[in-house]
Amino acid sequence: MNSSAKSKVIRLTAIDDMLSAYADGAVFEADNWNDMSEVLKSFGLPPENIMFEMTGKLADGTGGVREFRELSKYFGRFYDAQFLAASNSVKISEVLSIGEYGCDREFLDYINIINRLSHEQLEQSLMDDLRVIRRENPEYYNALTEGWRVWYFEENYLYGIGHENNSLITNRVKLLKERTRDLIWLYNNLADALSRRNLTAIVKFYLTWEYKDWVDLSTNYCDVVDTNVFPFYDDEVFVDCGSYIGDTVLQFIKAVNADFKRVYTYDINKNSIKIIKKNLASYPNIDIRHKGTGDVNTEMAEVGVEGAYFGNTLSETPIGGFVEMVKVVRLDDDIDEPISFLKIDCEGMDKETLRGASNHIKHTHPKLHVDSYHKLRDIVDIPRLVREIDPSYSIYLRLPCGEELRKEPRQPLPAFIFI
Repeated sequence: MNSSAKSKVIRLTAIDDMLSAYADGAVFEADNWNDMSEVLKSFGLPPENIMFEMTGKLADGTGGVREFRELSKYFGRFYDAQFLAASNSVKISEVLSIGEYGCDREFLDYINIINRLSHEQLEQSLMDDLRVIRRENPEYYNALTEGWRVWYFEENYLYGIGHENNSLITNRVKLLKERTRDLIWLYNNLADALSRRNLTAIVKFYLTWEYKDWVDLSTNYCDVVDTNVFPFYDDEVFVDCGSYIGDTVLQFIKAVNADFKRVYTYDINKNSIKIIKKNLASYPNIDIRHKGTGDVNTEMAEVGVEGAYFGNTLSETPIGGFVEMVKVVRLDDDIDEPISFLKIDCEGMDKETLRGASNHIKHTHPKLHVDSYHKLRDIVDIPRLVREIDPSYSIYLRLPCGEELRKEPRQPLPAFIFI
C-alpha cells in the first residue's frame, strides 16, 4: 500500500469512527457534520453526491434517523470500494521519471519510443513488422488483415502489405503521438499492478503487433461481474446497457445469489429482446427495455443484421444494413431510482451513455464496467470522462479474451472497471 492509499485509509477510518460514535449515542454539533463533509470532499467526490446532502441536513437539524441511515449506507459502500483500491495499490515510480520498477521501466521505454520517433517512422516500423509476420507467421497475418479488416466502429482498415488502405496503422500512431500525456496520466492513475501491466501490453501491441503479453494477461479476467473487484450488496440496482441476450444479467444474478432490488436491461435489437425475455422469465424485478442509450433523448437508426446480434450499432441516419428506428434515452431521464451497478457495452455509444448517466454517477457513485475498444480513443477518453464526472473513482483496466480471440488474437478488447 503506497502513501496516498494509507492516507485514504486513515481518513476513511476517521469517518467510520465518527459514524459509529453517533450510532452509539454520541451528541454531534453542526461542526462535526461539516468536518465530515470536508473529509469526504478530500476524496474528490462531486458536490452532487448524496452523502453531502445527508451531512448537510444533519448539520442544519433538518435530518434525522433516515438521513443518518442513508449516509451510513452510501459511506459504507464508498468505504468498501476505497479500501479495496487501497489494498491493491503499489508504489509507482514518481511520474515515471525514475522507472525503477520493472513494469514502470517497460512502459517508460515504450513512451520514449513514441516520443523519439516521428509519425512516419512509427508507421514504417509497423509496416516492417507486418512484413515479418507475413513471412514467419502467415496464419496470424491473415487473422490481422483478412479475418477482420475493419477495426472498431470507425474508418480503421488493415488490408495489409501491397494495399493502399491501412488506415488503422495511421490512426493508431496518431493516437499514440497525440495522446501520450493521457497514456502517462492513465498509467499513473490505474489502481493495481495488473491494470498497469495490461496497459503496457496494449501499448506494446500498438507499436509491434506483439500479442503474447495481452493474451497471457487476459487469463486474469473474471468476466463483467468480477467479485474480486466489485463489492456487492443485497439491494443492488443493476443497469445493463447493451444487454444482448441477458448473459451478463445471469452472471450478476448468480454473483448476488438472486438477491437484488432490480435489474434494468437496454438493447436496440428486437430479436435480442425476445431472447432475453425468455432467458430471464423466471426472475422477478427485471425491467427489459427495447431502447438505446445516449446523451440525448431521440430516435436513431439501428444498423447491422435483423437477427439477434451483439454487434448492431446506432446511426443518426439510416444507411446500408438499416434495420429499424429505435428510441434512444438518457439514463438520467429514464431511470428514477438510484443505480448501484452500471455496465456499458454499447457498440460505439459508450461515452454518450456515460454522459447521459452523469447525474446518477455523481449522485450515488455506482460501480461501473465500461467496454473501451469500440472506438480507438476510448482507451484514454473513457477514463478521462469518468474522472471528469466523479474524480473519486478508482480505475482498473482488464482485458477480456474468449477462446476464439486467443486462437486468432487480432486485437485486445480492453474494459475499464470503476469503483
